Amino acid sequence: MQPRRLDRLYRGSVLLTVFLYSAGYATAGLLLVLLTMVIDGVVSLRLPWRRTRLDILIVLFVGIFLLSGYLSAFPSMAIVSTGLAALTIYLAFGALSRIMRDDAGFLRPLLWAWAGGGVLAAMWATLRHLQSGLPASTPALGQNAIGTTMVAAMVIGFGLAVAGRGWLRYAAAGITVLTAVALLFSYTRGAWVGALAAFALLAGFGGRRGAAAVLTFALLIVLGGAIAAGEERAALVTRAGTILSASVNRDRIYLFRSAAAIFRDHPLLGTGMNTFPYMYPSYRLPGDTNPLNATNAHNIFLNMAAEGGVLGLGVFLAILVQTLRLGFRWRNMVAGSDERVVRTALVAALVGILVHQLFDGTLISVHLGAGMWMLMAMLTSSRSSDA
Repeated sequence: MQPRRLDRLYRGSVLLTVFLYSAGYATAGLLLVLLTMVIDGVVSLRLPWRRTRLDILIVLFVGIFLLSGYLSAFPSMAIVSTGLAALTIYLAFGALSRIMRDDAGFLRPLLWAWAGGGVLAAMWATLRHLQSGLPASTPALGQNAIGTTMVAAMVIGFGLAVAGRGWLRYAAAGITVLTAVALLFSYTRGAWVGALAAFALLAGFGGRRGAAAVLTFALLIVLGGAIAAGEERAALVTRAGTILSASVNRDRIYLFRSAAAIFRDHPLLGTGMNTFPYMYPSYRLPGDTNPLNATNAHNIFLNMAAEGGVLGLGVFLAILVQTLRLGFRWRNMVAGSDERVVRTALVAALVGILVHQLFDGTLISVHLGAGMWMLMAMLTSSRSSDA
């Protein structure tokens, strides 16, 4: 296959992945990315990967979890899960990093594909909510997961709206509002907190235009949401009022305590990736009403500590710190206020979904974790971030 056609296939598969991401179908796009990389490897007779500033940390992350899996009481599950995580990173982070290093202009169509898929997922989830009365969701994503994808799509749409011109600005503003509606109707409190953190960052680092736009958007959502929610206003306000309630959040607290206990007993390497469901029944505390088959600790950092120990958690945090450091450097390299708002929005989107992970573990899954690694690729792949 000719290099130009192969490059188009790379770009098309990545665009498809981000377009399908918000509704929970990113794995379909990742399969096309995998096919493209296999073809590339056969044609070039080399491993398709472009060097990045996260390479050493990613290798350490995978290596630590492989060792943890080898020593785990559940080696098959842990090692296979680590391999799947490594493949996800390779496809989601590696493919996009390669494109971005060669063509920084690919960022805008990428963000529009993400925002476009986000608004379709938002309308789908909202329609299901209006029809069923249940929290907004899609067939592939429950309310917590749709909360994660709506935070990312909403913040990306917001950045495009502030930086846009003409009808593109209005289109992006519409995307931002509709994704905010779906986020609201998801009833996902952790995602609401993540959205607040993202917009606080935008207000603080987005310049005067960004701060003014955040204030305008906040007023629009509060006033418009109060009108549009109708009879649901009371339920939404009550839901928001329980964010800091220890009694209402007791189920999460029990999971946090169990994860901390697992970490205490396996401090260095943890119990292996995706082994929390197997360990949890033995660490379930009296009074805990969570189901015995709880899949994760509902806190990605405590979950990482339980399954990867201090080494796994430490490298994961190092990856995030390096990503944010390079992301802010990349943001500061641009002079124009419009482009700076877009770049700030990408940092804010990553921060927003990570704050949500203080209360949920949605990014642990392949189809949502891919979005986190793609955001990392956008923030770290610019040549200017290497300076």
